[in-house]
Amino acid sequence: MYRHKNEPVDVMIVGAGLAGLSAAVKVKENGLSFKVLEASDRAGGKVYTEFSEDGKRFYEKGAQFVNKDMTEMISLIEGAGMELKDTRLADESIVINEKNKKAINFSITENQELLNEYELEEHSPLSTVLSQSIEDKWEQKMLKSYIAAETTVSSDYINAKAARKLISRITTRESELKYQASGPLNNVITHLTAQLGDAIHYHEPVISIDKIEGTYQLKTEHGNTFEGRALILAIPPTVANRIDMPDSLQNHFRESLDSFLDGSVIKLTFLYDEDFWRHHKVGGKEKKVFGVIYVGNEGVNVMDSSNGEDENRLTMFIGGDKAKDLVKVPPQVRENFALDRLIDVFGEEAEGYKDIEESIWVDSPYTGGGYGAMVHTEGNEDADDFLGVPFEQVVFASTELAPQFPHFMEGAIRSGKQSAERLIEAMGK
Repeated sequence: MYRHKNEPVDVMIVGAGLAGLSAAVKVKENGLSFKVLEASDRAGGKVYTEFSEDGKRFYEKGAQFVNKDMTEMISLIEGAGMELKDTRLADESIVINEKNKKAINFSITENQELLNEYELEEHSPLSTVLSQSIEDKWEQKMLKSYIAAETTVSSDYINAKAARKLISRITTRESELKYQASGPLNNVITHLTAQLGDAIHYHEPVISIDKIEGTYQLKTEHGNTFEGRALILAIPPTVANRIDMPDSLQNHFRESLDSFLDGSVIKLTFLYDEDFWRHHKVGGKEKKVFGVIYVGNEGVNVMDSSNGEDENRLTMFIGGDKAKDLVKVPPQVRENFALDRLIDVFGEEAEGYKDIEESIWVDSPYTGGGYGAMVHTEGNEDADDFLGVPFEQVVFASTELAPQFPHFMEGAIRSGKQSAERLIEAMGK
């Protein structure tokens, strides 16, 4: 028995991450009534800041970095009263591998050129393309590890054609690791939610959608019913796929929703007094190391995530299958695994950390996993485009569907705005 029924609004929005909040602001700007249903106890989705017990430090447990081409995110950072701060990714900084410590350089542009040059077959795994197009086995393994860390999905499961399309939408030649916000990214979420008043309803996981006399009824896990004449599902496709829908929506969207596979990532940040990696011997010369790609542990990389001159941090990202394995073991085992990998490269100095913070984005019921879901080998390479087009006053929005910068915060914002604009047009408003 459902306890409470709410008055219908013009647009119901499911999800209060960056995509849902951005869509809600756009709907409000157009004078339509709306409500936002958020399954958890907070807004932000994969933007999530946590503070130390003394309140002096904060850790970005989810998304963290931007560059100057990510204009929507920069606007929100500035609107929240913050500014951009340089990371330590300077021209003289290098990324190395853990075996021979040689400097390496993988760029989005180079990956795009590689996929453009290769004739891709239908449903080809990205790993097959890499194996057939790169002769050097070492380079193959390094690139596969890099991809598993960047996408948080093993290249064995990624649809190569969909990957080529995704990379083509990351329209920048600047590293996405150039800048961080000068303060906690929670401030951005607060800035957005403040514009929406009491329209956000927390602790309301949607379990089913019905359509009755032209109005959508959304029933939540806690027994409430919300109604809207139109609907934006601003949640990852894998999460939306768990919601019961009317047959017409099932028949129209199911193939595209079934096309996605969740990523998996564990993020561990180590805090140090000294930035020893900035004075590391590489090839007999002292170098400033910004990051490490681990070839022997696919999907593992480390980067300098320091957010101030007196805050020296290394963050390890464990993506793909390795994250799925390690999430099953106790936290101390994961910490030891990460610490051993740091010691492999930097020696005993890595043992002297003074704090550690862990976040896990694996199989989350409300946010999926990793940085976003990827189209799997049997999936429809155009699933992202399909879900972003309104049908019967329903449209999807998420970073996976973004017209630019998919899998980044920027992509979530742009997807939310675009889907809201398309829906408003479809409604004739």
